[in-house]
Formats: sequence, C-alpha cells, structure tokens
Amino acid sequence: MNTASKSSYAAYRLGKEYLKGRIVEKNPVKATAYLTQSAEAGNQYTQYTLAKLYLEEHNQEQAHYWFTQSAARGNHYAQFFLNRWDDLKPPSVMLTATRLLHHMSRVFQEQTPSPSVHGGIQVDRKLMAKIREKKIAAGHKPDDHEDYRGPSLSM
Repeated sequence: MNTASKSSYAAYRLGKEYLKGRIVEKNPVKATAYLTQSAEAGNQYTQYTLAKLYLEEHNQEQAHYWFTQSAARGNHYAQFFLNRWDDLKPPSVMLTATRLLHHMSRVFQEQTPSPSVHGGIQVDRKLMAKIREKKIAAGHKPDDHEDYRGPSLSM
C-alpha cells in the first residue's frame, strides 16, 4: 500500500469516526471534509459513503456525482443506486433498505459457527475406547481402526 492510499484510508477512517461520534466528538462538518479528501484521492468506499451522506442531506447533485465516481471504480452498491436513481423519490427508503441488508449480513457473520477443527470431531480417549468396543462387537477386527492423534480432555 503506497503513501497516498494510506493517507486516503486514514482520512476515510477519520471521517467515519467524526460521523459516528464514538471515539471523537461527532462533527458532520469535519466528517465531510475528511471524507471529501479521501474521496478525491480515489477511494471508492469513501466516494460511496460520501454519496450516501449527500443523499441523506437531500443534495442529489453531489450524491449522484460521488455514486458515479464510486461505480466507475467498480463499487457494485454505487452502481445499484445509479441504476435505480429515478426511483429514489424518498431517499430515506432506499438508504434504510441498504442499511438493513448491511446489518443483517453483519448479524449472519457474527452468528456463523466457527470452522471445525481439522481432522473432524474431537473425542476423548474414554469415548474412543467405547466406540472401538462397539465396533468390535459389531464385527470389526480389533486392529481395524485408526488411532486418535488429536488432543483429549484427559492427561
């Protein structure tokens, strides 16, 4: 990552923080200034964020400009807005729908179970011995198994 993209990303993060007001005091004027600096440097995500900000402020001209810039850099969400530009009568409805979808995706990401351990299910040695006994009782040979090599609960 070169210096220009690092400073562009830093300006984007500062702008987002001034918008949210969690770490620093909320200041929409400073937020817009930092986001504009980053957007002018070519950051497609900032351009999209800035476009949504202008759309919320009912500044259709600036919103369309930044959506166009972001879409030109490959942002599919910005292109989605541009494709439906004439249908954006009350902008809050479209923004609410995209926010809802975004937050739903975050919920699904957080609720997704963590990937299982390599090698399958972990079983302690006592349970493994019971399983082995049942397999032998079912007709398998005593040496017809693989030794469990993973961690166990016992020492």
